[in-house]
Amino acid sequence: MKIALIPATFLPIIGGAEIQCHNMGNEIGKKNRVDVILLNKVILKKKKYRIKYFPKLLINFVYLLKYYFYIDLSSLYNFYLVKLIENEKYDIWHFHSLNYKTLLLIKCLKKLKQKVAVTFHGADIQIDKKINYGYRLKHKYNQLFLKVVPMIDIYFAISDNIEDDLYKLNLNKKKIIKMPNGIDFKKIKKIKSKKFKKLTILTVGRYAEKKKGFDLIPKISKFLIGKIDFQWIIIGRETNNLKKKKFFMNNSKYFKIISEISNNSEYTFPNTQLVKFYKSSHVYANLARIESFGITIIEAMASFLPVLSFKTKGGDELVKNKKNGYLIKNGEFNEYSKKIISLFTNGLKNKKLIEFNNIYLSKFDLKKVCLEITNHYKKVIKR
Repeated sequence: MKIALIPATFLPIIGGAEIQCHNMGNEIGKKNRVDVILLNKVILKKKKYRIKYFPKLLINFVYLLKYYFYIDLSSLYNFYLVKLIENEKYDIWHFHSLNYKTLLLIKCLKKLKQKVAVTFHGADIQIDKKINYGYRLKHKYNQLFLKVVPMIDIYFAISDNIEDDLYKLNLNKKKIIKMPNGIDFKKIKKIKSKKFKKLTILTVGRYAEKKKGFDLIPKISKFLIGKIDFQWIIIGRETNNLKKKKFFMNNSKYFKIISEISNNSEYTFPNTQLVKFYKSSHVYANLARIESFGITIIEAMASFLPVLSFKTKGGDELVKNKKNGYLIKNGEFNEYSKKIISLFTNGLKNKKLIEFNNIYLSKFDLKKVCLEITNHYKKVIKR
């Protein structure tokens, strides 16, 4: 098969959609011709796919006219797309996450009778008005979204939450496929690292204060400070913003804040250095208020690290209470801190956790997920 993968964004931006697109490209690219088509120039040393580029000026020009001035010149895309289709003859175009620009592209591709798949990753479909989360809160995006989404040939839902959101759109249910993100367990299992001597809490995620729950760290930490010696490692893009906040400045000895760990020299995410942080820590703290699919939660579980999460959308789907972690009632910060200390002093029986996760996580294995996806590609192509 010839497959085009299109992430909504890509390097230097790294999120669940981008990680999945890269990992999938490398796995599916072992037996198929895969092109990842991007807007911005990137340098990647390790890849089993080709990189191609959309004409950036054209894409941005059409977007600006349509979004801000209501002038639709998206048909101009056809000059580029027709030539690309003739040259490459892709069997299917698979978009990872959507934005306004990719919706315009999909509309044109469907007019050109191309097969289109979309994996929804969160902000492109989910809405949470309390924390102002989701592109669909913007009227212009939602209007185009509701018009274009029914045109798509197959919808991949990475979680029950996303699946429910798709059902609410009254789409053809036969086209909605539950398909989780996949991770490279084989790679993670090979990496070794010793535990830190003192209690180490790990949180990984880009800096989105409300969505990722970084504002909850001080509320939990105040129940830890003075009770136990600990370090809280926080890794992610723009997390250095935390260093500017008074609480973190006053308690800097407890926190190690690291910017995003890039991955230009390995075939799959997560980077070896990041995996070592997972394996050196004692507890993974998921604080996100909403997650479509918490890839970092699965990475932590694959590293046999117990996960703590509030009973929030996404976390409550992945964490199996008392089996591979604990779910804490929302707002119970003291209870959250007590469980952190308990996991360090008493532990979650490591043998049981390993046995459970080895079975539970098998459905998230990258190789298995990619095989299922390519089988669905074949069904769509035959229609």
